[in-house]
Amino acid sequence: MNKIVFGILTILFNSIGVPCFIQGNVKAGILRIVLGVVTCGVIGFINEIMGIILGIKVLMMSDEDFQAQYGTIAMGIPKGAPKAEESAE
Repeated sequence: MNKIVFGILTILFNSIGVPCFIQGNVKAGILRIVLGVVTCGVIGFINEIMGIILGIKVLMMSDEDFQAQYGTIAMGIPKGAPKAEESAE
């Protein structure tokens, strides 16, 4: 995933857990949605403020820093998941 797209999605949709889903952390994304509903949007508002801050940080990162921290989401594989090696045959 592109750094700019991830940063913008983080700014716009952090309150409903979109960055968590993109990174492969489904439990955290669902938890954000549930807590936002249960607290009548208070947690959602706090998450949105945090998303604005995180999104700006991501957009200000260099490409190397982004790849080091979020590089595996560029291929749709959650960070820490083993990659399948391609054979050169």
